[in-house]
Amino acid sequence: MEVQTYKYMWIIALVLCSCGIPLEVEAVQTRMPVLPKYLNCRNESIAFNFNLTRLSGYWYEAARVPNVQVLECLNVSVPAEIEEGSLSLDLNFISTVNNRWQFTEESVAFPWDDSTQSGIFKLQYDTITVTYKLMLTDYENFAFLCGYGSISPVPLFKLFTRNREVDQAVIDKAEKFAEENGMGGQIAWEKQSPGECNGSGGLASMETLVATMAVLWGLSLRS
Repeated sequence: MEVQTYKYMWIIALVLCSCGIPLEVEAVQTRMPVLPKYLNCRNESIAFNFNLTRLSGYWYEAARVPNVQVLECLNVSVPAEIEEGSLSLDLNFISTVNNRWQFTEESVAFPWDDSTQSGIFKLQYDTITVTYKLMLTDYENFAFLCGYGSISPVPLFKLFTRNREVDQAVIDKAEKFAEENGMGGQIAWEKQSPGECNGSGGLASMETLVATMAVLWGLSLRS
């Protein structure tokens, strides 16, 4: 357990470096963090030329910053090969928008161009674009992504793991670190057990969630 905890703690510390991002819709004030250059996702030098074969397989969203509750139980299936010039990711998640519980399966395709090969992925909905960048992965345990939206400067972070759930010892240490540094409540830890992730009901596309999250970001900045 201690070895696994060590593997995760330093990357989770990077997630926590997005200090002071109160993106709750009810927030009275939004403070933008001053991020170091290596964590500023808009930095054009951030790129990760990943090995698709090694990255292939299932990944589970373990944590995200900020703590915006619009989806749960997100997992991504990455293929080992490119088909017809594009990278197609299979997504499974549960939308919790408007307090609903909507299970969704869908695929999102990205052109296999220089941008995608550098770990840069863009989700588009009308005039709204959300960009995610793969910053770091060891292929066997974690994948760490940063992101940003076209209508909001609020930075985003996601931690994916190969295991469904992060060890509780890792969570406890990360939460303690967050509290000690005035960042309590900024991490949303995902529950990925089969019992927690049984879904039913209608479908909510990733495009719809992108638009919803963009609206939430806009509201938080105006609060």
